[in-house]
Amino acid sequence: MGLLAAGGEAAGPQTDAGRQLISPVSLSEQATLLITRTVAEWPRHELEDGRLVDPVIGPVLSSYGSAMTGQAMVEVGAAGVGPASGPANEALIGDGLRAEVSQTSRSNQGGFELLALAEGFTWNERHLASNPAWKAARGAIAEFLRAHGPLVSSDAGLCYSSADCYDNLKLVAGLADLALVSTGLTSPAPASLVYNRTGLRRKALGFLAQAAANTGTDARRVGERVSFGDAGILSDPTKNPLAYHALSTMMLGHALVSLGRTTPARARAAFFRSARTLVGLMAPDGNVAYVGRGQGQVWTVAATVDALAIAASRTNSPTWRGRYLVGAALAIRRLQAVYPVGSWGLALVPRLAGEPGGNYEGIDGYANSVSYNGLALWALVDATRALAGVPATVVQPLPATTNGVFLDPSHTKFATVTNGSLWFAIHGTDSDPADARYDFGLAAAEKRDGSGWRTVLPYRPLTFRPTTGGPALLVGGRALFPIGRRITAKRSGEVVIRGGWGTPGRVAPRVRFGTIWTYRATPALDGVTLTFRGRPHRTYQFEVWYALGSQVTASGAGLSVVEPGGFLRSYSFNSPVSVSALTETYHSAYSSNLASALITLRAPNRPHRITYTTTF
Repeated sequence: MGLLAAGGEAAGPQTDAGRQLISPVSLSEQATLLITRTVAEWPRHELEDGRLVDPVIGPVLSSYGSAMTGQAMVEVGAAGVGPASGPANEALIGDGLRAEVSQTSRSNQGGFELLALAEGFTWNERHLASNPAWKAARGAIAEFLRAHGPLVSSDAGLCYSSADCYDNLKLVAGLADLALVSTGLTSPAPASLVYNRTGLRRKALGFLAQAAANTGTDARRVGERVSFGDAGILSDPTKNPLAYHALSTMMLGHALVSLGRTTPARARAAFFRSARTLVGLMAPDGNVAYVGRGQGQVWTVAATVDALAIAASRTNSPTWRGRYLVGAALAIRRLQAVYPVGSWGLALVPRLAGEPGGNYEGIDGYANSVSYNGLALWALVDATRALAGVPATVVQPLPATTNGVFLDPSHTKFATVTNGSLWFAIHGTDSDPADARYDFGLAAAEKRDGSGWRTVLPYRPLTFRPTTGGPALLVGGRALFPIGRRITAKRSGEVVIRGGWGTPGRVAPRVRFGTIWTYRATPALDGVTLTFRGRPHRTYQFEVWYALGSQVTASGAGLSVVEPGGFLRSYSFNSPVSVSALTETYHSAYSSNLASALITLRAPNRPHRITYTTTF
């Protein structure tokens, strides 16, 4: 039951007529090991009242992490995994249920809390009906679920209350409604969600329909070995961060599992478009959150594992099953390598790996280890269930590891390019000028060497002032930022963005539209080159980030950076430039301290094609 559900069938042969197979059983075992090792750490950080303690912010009450981590404890304990001997670890079950009960002390919480407690209630009823600890906890949790009224959105109703707007909270709320219906609980109180279970299910289907309607249809991949269409982004408009595509894809998958054969056809099609996109946008090292908020957070990787496990279990295509399983395997490997389990469970972000305390600078203000260990555990537990019964499948290449281009022209507006040993991502618009993680242009880059793929460009930091890596156009002492209107890409790897320039508030641009920015790989240099037509006498500015303590050498043609670990990166131009270091220190999910420099270029007194090459 639970965590052990996927372990019943042997992996089978490792090859099939000379082709390598991937074993879902092995993936399930690896996920289970991550779950059990993570769960083993949290009882030491649990208070008597069941609250979990975060390493930075201390005791946490207003977090769904207690319910999700608590239920993972329960299921690991019920499976007999842990330090106690016997068929079940009763101490761990008790710790988990105490954490869940602590969640009920706050009334009318959001969708994640309701979802976790409702799903946990149903599982515990089925598997722990005679367990004394569950008998003692059941009443408080059942009463909380019965009394729960309509959800309150954290976005002040701006999107949640609109029938024409989608965000991930609606999909989470719809899934929570379905989970609440599945508990079988009822209430005579009209204010209760379970007062009208038929209406509750209808509302959930409405949210699901809205998610389906907002799932893109025009994302596609063209390349030497892997090409496909009928894909699309589902994220939170208007910024469309990639992390929330992973979350929404996972939630759509959960809805399919919950509804089974009654799943509306449009929702089913939207899920597979989103799952194909998740495979297409995945970087060679398994990263799926390189544009926007959620950068580097552990739940984004776990959600990817779960979403692709569900897709593998539901597709009829052996080719796509192989792609989904390879993507899930890469995401599990990323969890193991980049978010190793420590004394506070899974690392919240890569830079906190192995660091017992640290700080949350450069990380979204709503993020903490309690919440996101819980969400990651919830996703991984579900992934082990989804992998049950999935047959061993022929390995398929991940798109990012083969030459070609993945393009989303309408939602996040980005493209990824693989050219030989180089992979990079281009964001075609600046969807939040006050946060460099949403910046225009070259957003991420990875390079393959003898040890595999590695990141060769610092991820953009979380900033609280208008800034851009460039180009920015300086007019009258004001910086105008690129405003991309359209992004296209060629099979060769050339990415073209058409647009203009405007203020950071994205009001009407001061300079007319008509600018074309072109990005292409420069294999001879192991780099990426930007070209655009500079207007006479105009001044352009570029900002580059690097680890504090790097050796920086400036010249009239650009600058070179030698990172503390010895990695060399250079930025070069075809026109004279000046370089000035900035004094501000930045932070990201990957680096606690980033420095930056401004590169200024003044175009000559004639139309001039500017080239800017980043070399790795």
